[in-house]
Amino acid sequence: MLEPYEWKRSRTILRRERASNRPDLADYREITEALGGSYLDLTDGRNRINVLEPRMWSAEEKEPDPEAPAAFQSGSALSQHIAFLRDFFRSYKPFTEAEIDTIEIMLGRLYDSRGLRDDTDYSRLSPRDYPILSDLYDQMDAEYQRVRTGSGGELYTPELLRSACLGLHSMCKGADAKFFNGRTNIHDTRLITFGVKDLMEGGKNIKDAMLFNVLSYINHALIAGGNAAGIFEELHVFLSNPVAVSYIRSAMKRVRKRDSLIGLASQNIEDFLLPGVAEMTKPLFSIPVHHFLFRPGAIDKRGYMDALQLEETEYQLILACQTGSCLYRCGAERYNLVVKTPEHKLALYGSGGGR
Repeated sequence: MLEPYEWKRSRTILRRERASNRPDLADYREITEALGGSYLDLTDGRNRINVLEPRMWSAEEKEPDPEAPAAFQSGSALSQHIAFLRDFFRSYKPFTEAEIDTIEIMLGRLYDSRGLRDDTDYSRLSPRDYPILSDLYDQMDAEYQRVRTGSGGELYTPELLRSACLGLHSMCKGADAKFFNGRTNIHDTRLITFGVKDLMEGGKNIKDAMLFNVLSYINHALIAGGNAAGIFEELHVFLSNPVAVSYIRSAMKRVRKRDSLIGLASQNIEDFLLPGVAEMTKPLFSIPVHHFLFRPGAIDKRGYMDALQLEETEYQLILACQTGSCLYRCGAERYNLVVKTPEHKLALYGSGGGR
């Protein structure tokens, strides 16, 4: 299904010419609800994804990928999720390796105290069966009080526990807890749109951690349930977290085995061509089978062609595209595609517009 790429506020499903108004996801609320889906604003504190609820990153991989993050190479759902949590907490605060190791030990004890182990059937559990971040903090604080008055012999020092607790406090108990601390209260629907517009105006650590958490939720739906699609519109917002980009790249290779797909879209293609970023994002463009390439506007020609692996003739075709048309690539086939909107779809846009 192809949707129009030009909205009143530059909404893009495929690829749009740059130099437009500031993008946001507000226009998607009406079309999401018109289709019977749920539009969730993760910045209002009402909708939460429990960070500590184990989620799958891969399933029965016969050919391990040594370049994939550890979460994709672990065995059980619990071990996969703990590996993810190591990266998640690093995206929130610059924890040292010793602090992350200490947090992992505390996580293992917390899960074990709730009867959550490698052989647990997590498909039978509800959101209320999982601990939340404040539980982790309480356990770490209690352990800190015990260790600092004990005789020693533990793998960690009181100072190490204290430092880890300080780093986690805001997320677990403080100002950021409204975004992270709580049980998952998202009801499964056929269509969910995560609104993150206001998140872009917050601090980098909160943005990176929240987007990373959303990524874990989406990937779990694609892997565990299968036959689903995850669309990352405005993909460039992930570029401040290189680890999250590597997760997306690895997920794209795995979800296809579950009859799922990942779609990537961005109107800020120049963000992907910056020094230090291009090497990280270039593999993202080589994995998809289908490419819809709209006119990029003023851009570094050589960097653009190299990132998308374009021939000179293809680049010239893209430059010649008018509003509503693009170059469509599928394998060795090339098409000059005109994107139009049927009236019954246009009615779903509401006040969002589109043409």
